Amino acid sequence: MTVSAQKQRTRCGSWRTFEQRFQPMPAPNHDLLWEVRGEVPADADYRYWWTVVDCDGRLYVTPGLRFVNRFAYIRCAVQWSDEDERQPDYVYE
Repeated sequence: MTVSAQKQRTRCGSWRTFEQRFQPMPAPNHDLLWEVRGEVPADADYRYWWTVVDCDGRLYVTPGLRFVNRFAYIRCAVQWSDEDERQPDYVYE
């Protein structure tokens, strides 16, 4: 089997797993992604928020409010834990 025919392995979790575990909630505009410009309330509990980041042309979801390479935010009904912060990110699909 050639290298190009091998399935690329990643340590990232799937979008389906992310949706089932954390239950993303829609933004005020009924889209899943929250705009980057100031829509996250200042008093928001950061453990309910995830950041969609752009890494080499692929989008990943990482826990918390990040600022570098951010694309958008996602608010979830279930908060993430300290263990989730140490785990690999999720692929945004």
